[in-house]
Amino acid sequence: MRRKPIDKLYGLPHILIGILLLGKYLDLFPVPNWLLGGALILGAVTFFLEAMKQRKKEV
Repeated sequence: MRRKPIDKLYGLPHILIGILLLGKYLDLFPVPNWLLGGALILGAVTFFLEAMKQRKKEV
């Protein structure tokens, strides 16, 4: 089975959040609060969508 392009990007929010957090709290580069907030929301949404998809598979 081939994976859909959106399935390949599942780990992207986690990587993005990690990079943004390192940049913000270690002062590697300036990170606006709205960008960090958007990344956290994106990560939460993808987490819950993946959990709902897994729950439907089990039933």
